[in-house]
Amino acid sequence: MAEPYSSWWASGARPLLLSCALIALAAGGPFVLAEGIVFHVANRCPFPVWPASAPNTGHPVLAGGGFLVPPGKSRRVVAPATWNGRFWGRTGCSFSSNGAACLTGDCEGRLACNGSVGAPPATLVEVSLHAEPGRGSSFDVSLVDGYNLPVAVSAAGDPSRCAIAGCAKNVNALCPPELQVTAAGANGTAVVACKSACLAFGADAFCCRGAYATPAACRASVYSRMFKDACPAYYSYAYDTAAATPTGCRAQEYLITFCPSRWGGAADGAVAGAGDAQM
Repeated sequence: MAEPYSSWWASGARPLLLSCALIALAAGGPFVLAEGIVFHVANRCPFPVWPASAPNTGHPVLAGGGFLVPPGKSRRVVAPATWNGRFWGRTGCSFSSNGAACLTGDCEGRLACNGSVGAPPATLVEVSLHAEPGRGSSFDVSLVDGYNLPVAVSAAGDPSRCAIAGCAKNVNALCPPELQVTAAGANGTAVVACKSACLAFGADAFCCRGAYATPAACRASVYSRMFKDACPAYYSYAYDTAAATPTGCRAQEYLITFCPSRWGGAADGAVAGAGDAQM
């Protein structure tokens, strides 16, 4: 089950090290880098993205919790081998003004979120790293509180089993008026994000809570089906059983790529970030 993001709101590669990791994996044993697990956070959007992360309780903040990645660049982020938390992308940021600094995913107007979570709607990558033999890591992408960017995830060394593709369609272009988040731009008003029905209406039936807090009672809606049609691998609502949830992943390096293709296609998503310049 994907946890609602709104509940949070309310309350350069090392080739030698990677080679050693892959050799150890091929030998059949766990291999834990002394410096931890590496995330390559890449931006293939035609505009800047300000990725951010927030740890689960008891886990450290990574890379200050937020940073800028220009188009065509990537940022190397190191996490402990048992880190749990979330990544998301922020758009339309300007940190020279007062109040909210980003059009989407803003974290209290800060560049470095320092552990605070972003304002939904924002596409959310949920990560659970485990170093224990036989267990492995798991992750998913959630639209439980809405969408702002397509994102793909893959694991170096195990891409066929541990990959989540991006989106087949532009969700913001399909978003119905009642879910739209808009902002004024040079070419007029544009849709910059799309709320989930839970975030927009707060009804228990959409949020899978109260009398609807079971898989049998909480079912897909016309809104979640719109998300699912555009982004089949993502959680479209809390009990979306068709979402991709890779488990048992044992790679030492992971790729998180915003805009992996035009709308996040599967082919680019599996290898995205390999050719991006490291920051």
